[in-house]
Amino acid sequence: MFGMSSIAIHLNDANALPLERVNMDKYMDNFLEHRRAQERTYQATIAGSSDPITSLLTVELNITELCNRICPFCPRVNPEVYPNLNLSMDLKISEKIAEDLKQMGYKGRISFSGYGEPILNKQFPDHIRLFRRALPENTIETNTNGDKLTVDMIQGLYDAGISALYVNLYDGVESVAHFEDLFAKAGIITDRYKLRRHWPGVAKDYGLTINNRSGMLQPPDAPVQQPPDPIASPCYYPFYKMLVDWNGNVLFCANDWGRKNIIGNLLHASVRELWLSDRMREIRLRLAKADRHFSPCNVCDIEGTLHGKPSFDRLLAFYADD
Repeated sequence: MFGMSSIAIHLNDANALPLERVNMDKYMDNFLEHRRAQERTYQATIAGSSDPITSLLTVELNITELCNRICPFCPRVNPEVYPNLNLSMDLKISEKIAEDLKQMGYKGRISFSGYGEPILNKQFPDHIRLFRRALPENTIETNTNGDKLTVDMIQGLYDAGISALYVNLYDGVESVAHFEDLFAKAGIITDRYKLRRHWPGVAKDYGLTINNRSGMLQPPDAPVQQPPDPIASPCYYPFYKMLVDWNGNVLFCANDWGRKNIIGNLLHASVRELWLSDRMREIRLRLAKADRHFSPCNVCDIEGTLHGKPSFDRLLAFYADD
């Protein structure tokens, strides 16, 4: 349906600036190393704790089902498979989660990302404020395609309490200078945002951002390959990250775009209860044995072992002692 020469259809193009103004050396760093550094910092903060809840490194929030783009590496490329829906997380859900995490003494990361464009949630700054009030020291971050960013919006998000903005660059190197200028005008130093290379042709770490979305993307319409058999590898994702959907549902994995495994709802249970639930234990023990013979893991093409090993080890030790 869409070739790699047409990376996205969207509502407004970034105002790209000349390539000669772009210092690409800044964007050849390894984002995986950034995540690993965050993980090391987190592990230092929970050192000595035996509480299995400390395996939870990231709470990811899908605060909207809307996106202003149609990309060939997103299930929205086929609206019959993944329609664009005007569904947004209510503030009461964020308030409940933030309070749960506060009561737990949570030290990990809050990430506004998921399956839509977070900025399209009209209450986005209010969601940030709720978490910042409850968790004054935690990292709060968001991914964005950047299309809707303005100087005022950037300043408003940082004023609300965001720690970092990650702008996914889908249109190529040409858009780098535009975003550098935008953040400079907003008065945001380079340490507080990252421009991530998501365009075709960038080899380093590109495989971390392009996957088959747990089988929701089907070749030849998308630049992915379907594994002929389930990957014979453990997967750490359900050991370190919780994905909360727009309605408060907790999915077993952030890559479960088809919502195949819903663990429960945070309006009716706590973060601790769902993270340490029997269903999560069952799934984790199968994945620990490299058993992916269940949906959607049987069709997922993610290796799943590049990040999250400390949480994997912590939960397996907990289950062994239980």
